[in-house]
Amino acid sequence: MEDGNSIIYGLEHQTRSLSPQYAESEAIRFLIGTQSLKPNSNQVHVVELEEDTGALHTKVFKHDIGEIWHLRCSPHDAANLVTTHNTYDPNTLQCTMGVSIFKLPTLQVIPKDLDELSSLQGRNAEDLELLVTIKPEKAEEEIRCAEWHPTDAGRLGVVYESSVRVHDVSSGAAVCSMKSDGRTRLKLTAGKWNPHQGHTQFAVLQDMHIKCFDTRTDCSKPSWSIDNAHRQLVRDLDFNPNRQFHVASAGDDAALNIWDYRNGKEPIFNRTDHSHWVWTVRYNSYHEQLLLTGSSDGRGLLYAAASICRDPDDDSEKTGKILEDGVLQSYEQHEDSVYCSEWSTVEPWTFASLSYDARLVISRVPRPFKYKLLL
Repeated sequence: MEDGNSIIYGLEHQTRSLSPQYAESEAIRFLIGTQSLKPNSNQVHVVELEEDTGALHTKVFKHDIGEIWHLRCSPHDAANLVTTHNTYDPNTLQCTMGVSIFKLPTLQVIPKDLDELSSLQGRNAEDLELLVTIKPEKAEEEIRCAEWHPTDAGRLGVVYESSVRVHDVSSGAAVCSMKSDGRTRLKLTAGKWNPHQGHTQFAVLQDMHIKCFDTRTDCSKPSWSIDNAHRQLVRDLDFNPNRQFHVASAGDDAALNIWDYRNGKEPIFNRTDHSHWVWTVRYNSYHEQLLLTGSSDGRGLLYAAASICRDPDDDSEKTGKILEDGVLQSYEQHEDSVYCSEWSTVEPWTFASLSYDARLVISRVPRPFKYKLLL
């Protein structure tokens, strides 16, 4: 795969969920969940990039439990994944959301020889092993997403429309719950574990606000918050992997904001390069100044936010080893809303974006920017 050239993978059904796999090997893999209204038609696609040749290899698994709204691979076990899904019951004519943990029957994607390649090409979608399903207390309650705890393989944070609950992975039982302020009717839209602060904080998005709760208590008062983080609905957030007080957010005001949440009155970095809602933002785990966004304008953007990632004694600006803030590259191979953008967990320069038109685009950071960071 050459720098500057993207690889496109198309699916049959519409899509809005994507996750990199935390592979035990050096394999570059992404998992995609489909969102089809047809019964027993949804799937999980495992896509592996063969870096030397640029070829894509895939395996497809059945997800008959329903359409997939959110998907996350486990950082603890490469074979495990969790999906947030919506299931239609023809008997009651109603939809019910749930969270299910599955196990992949195999981690192998690229065939070892030609005989195995022939057998894989003629194989239908395989079954996933269902480990546990978590259902809401009320059938009509919506579930936004489920996030693995960063260090405890036995804990899963689940964002409901009005609360956050930490569930036991083995039994599915809730071990603690944090409810949003009962005085407001504003619903939660997403959430994520804080990888810092002892891995006990869980941040949620509520309308235009960001609130972070301590999961060691059932208190409804947040540990910290950023009120009016965006002028319209906040869609996504991501924590800086290196700077414990920095968090990036994206919203319906077409903005990318980066905050120091110790003083959340004004963002320390702000860009409005998209022309519609921004659905996703992701930090690069290896190079904190690189970020990805995806928007309903059909574009994925690669950003640099180097000016807020320098330490006081950093002389990179004097030596010219710093990227200029702003958009480094625009990726416009999509024809619909870009709901997800994710970095590879094993290769720092490779990333993928996914749009609703069932199109996965795998790209690399252009070589000039890569060398400027390294040399």
